[in-house]
Amino acid sequence: MNICESCSKEFNDGAQCYVCKKRYDFGCAGVTERGFRNLGADRRAQWKCLQCKMVSFSPSRSSSEVTPGGDTGGESATLDVILKEIREMKKLVTTVPSLIEDIKSIKVELNHLKESCEYNNSSLKSFQDQVSSLERGVSQIEKIQNSLAVANKEISNLKSVIETKEQWSRLSNVEVKGIPLKPNENLFKIAESMGKAVGYEFHKSQINYISRVPMFNTKEKAIIINFINRYVKEEFVAAARACKTLEAKDVGFGGNRQRVFVNDHLTPEHKKLLTKTRTLAKDRGYSYIWVKYGKIHIRKNDTSPVLIIAKEADLNKIA
Repeated sequence: MNICESCSKEFNDGAQCYVCKKRYDFGCAGVTERGFRNLGADRRAQWKCLQCKMVSFSPSRSSSEVTPGGDTGGESATLDVILKEIREMKKLVTTVPSLIEDIKSIKVELNHLKESCEYNNSSLKSFQDQVSSLERGVSQIEKIQNSLAVANKEISNLKSVIETKEQWSRLSNVEVKGIPLKPNENLFKIAESMGKAVGYEFHKSQINYISRVPMFNTKEKAIIINFINRYVKEEFVAAARACKTLEAKDVGFGGNRQRVFVNDHLTPEHKKLLTKTRTLAKDRGYSYIWVKYGKIHIRKNDTSPVLIIAKEADLNKIA
C-alpha cells in the first residue's frame, strides 16, 4: 500500500516521479490510469510530477537569489499555490475524455433502454390484445355454456314429458315373458289360458290387440297385451303376481316348466330405472319393490312409507 505525496491518502496503483521518486495516485498525478498505461514502459519510467516539471522550466536558483529585494520564501509559497491550482485544473482536464466516454456510453445505454421500452410497450400491447381476445372468447364460451345449460334443461324436461306420455300410453298394456314361441300360435287363446291359470278369467273381447315383440339380448319374444280397460289389466296383473308358480305348462305347453312372468309394459327407460332401483334398494335393505300404474314403488318394511321412483333423480330418496 502506498501513500500519495499530495493528498496523503493510501492507494494501490499510481505513478512515481523518476526525478524525486515520490509516488502519487492517478488523481493527484494529473493523469488517468488509462493514459498512464498508454505511455509505454519507457515514457512511464521517465514520468515527472508537476513540481519537477515546473522546476525544469523555471529560472535557475542563482538567478532568483540575486534578484534585488527578492523574497525566495514568498516565491516558493506562490509557486506551491500555482502548482496546486495547476494540478486541480489538470485533474479536471484529464477527466474530460473519460467523462465524454462515459456520456457516450450512457447515451448508448439510454438508446438501448429506449428501444427495450419500445419493444416492451409493443409486446405489452400485443399481450393486452391477446388477453382482450381471450376475454372475449371466454365471454362467448360462457354465453354458449349458459345457452347449452338452458337447452339441456329444456331437452331434459322434454324427454321427461315424452317419457311420461309414452309410459302413460302403455298403462293398459301387459308384458308377458316365458311363453314359448310356436308356429301358428293363437295369442288370444294363450291370453285366455293365462287368465284361467291365475284365477282371473276374461274374454278376448277385453283385448284391444295382442302381439309378439323382440326382447333385448335374447332370441325370445315377449307377448304384449293391450286391454281395452286398464282396470281389467291391473286386476289381471295382480292375479298373475299372486300366482307365483305360473309356468308354460299351465297355459297349454304340456310338460314345459319354464316360468312365466306377467308385468306392466314399461318403456326402455323405465326398465333401466327399475334395474337401478332394484340394485340400490337391495344394497340399502329394502324389502318390497313393485310396479303399479306404470310407476315404480319401493318400501323398506311393512311400517315404512311407500316411495315412488319416477325418474333417476328420485333414486336419491333411497336411504
